[in-house]
Amino acid sequence: MTAVHQAVAGAGPYDAVSQQARAWRRLLTESGYAGADHAGQVDPGARDGFRPLEQLEPQAQDLIVIRYSAWSPGLGRLLERPQRKLLVYHNITPPGYLWNHSPGLAVQCAVGRMQLPAFARAARVTTADSEFNAGELRHAGADGVRVVPVLFDRDRLGPRGRGPVGDGPLVLVVGRLVPNKRHDRVFRAFAAYQRECAPDARLLCVGTALNPRYAALMQQLADASGAHHVQLAGGMAQDELNAAYDDADVLLTLSEHEGFCVPLLEAFHFGVPVVAAPAGAVPGVAGHAALYTDGDPAVTAELIDMAVRDSELREELARRGRERLGQFAYERTADSVREVVQEALA
Repeated sequence: MTAVHQAVAGAGPYDAVSQQARAWRRLLTESGYAGADHAGQVDPGARDGFRPLEQLEPQAQDLIVIRYSAWSPGLGRLLERPQRKLLVYHNITPPGYLWNHSPGLAVQCAVGRMQLPAFARAARVTTADSEFNAGELRHAGADGVRVVPVLFDRDRLGPRGRGPVGDGPLVLVVGRLVPNKRHDRVFRAFAAYQRECAPDARLLCVGTALNPRYAALMQQLADASGAHHVQLAGGMAQDELNAAYDDADVLLTLSEHEGFCVPLLEAFHFGVPVVAAPAGAVPGVAGHAALYTDGDPAVTAELIDMAVRDSELREELARRGRERLGQFAYERTADSVREVVQEALA
């Protein structure tokens, strides 16, 4: 029996790549494929779904799905295996963002980007989850790149946990606390919004930090901005995150580098207006369903205020968001996943 195995550099409880591996595993199982998911590093919170990469022992007829978002020696060794391979490129953070905060990870990302052509050559089928990422794959020499968006399962957004506490407008930011997400810009824009428009506004930043030192730096920057009612919440269980979306007045993302940005789709699901910097894959995912900012704090604050106060604008953005979600409907993407798996196995 043919099995389909997945391999990632690292697996965690909240990150988008691990979530996609889990979503694909459910679909693969429903489609009759056996197999298991493996990671070079497995966070304790992900041990129920991932095995160590060194335990991957595929049969000759099996398919290995390599989810490429960071370099690891284990992933590199997979290129030497004779089994058929399907590459899913999630993008790798440019190392320049990381040298001053996590040199080891910066090296990992630099090597990962250097090795992208080798992974593209080794794969029978190459895919990317956004046109932005597909462009990087083509630049690395890949031919016939297929764009297969994230498998967006809206069912996981159903259960509600305990929401944020407070009464003022809630500005929600969802994404890892890492340099390319530019939380420093978020703090300055939120401080301007709070100062000029809504003194009782709240800012909730959800996402695990690069490391404790970087988390402390972000707290210092938040304090220095003059903003108050700011919470850096770390990672959240899905039901609590759902409750935060349910309570949010606007989703804000000022990231400079995005390979996809799943929170955009989550915001559209909950009817939450989006204010975003048009970087990386963001325009390709959000389309005309977001308000775009150049990152200037005053401009961003004004857009946040419009998104919070203008009921007609909120309704129009919600309508556009629902329309945009149709492009990422689960069954539509599931068909694409099945097609590329079958193509890689053919």
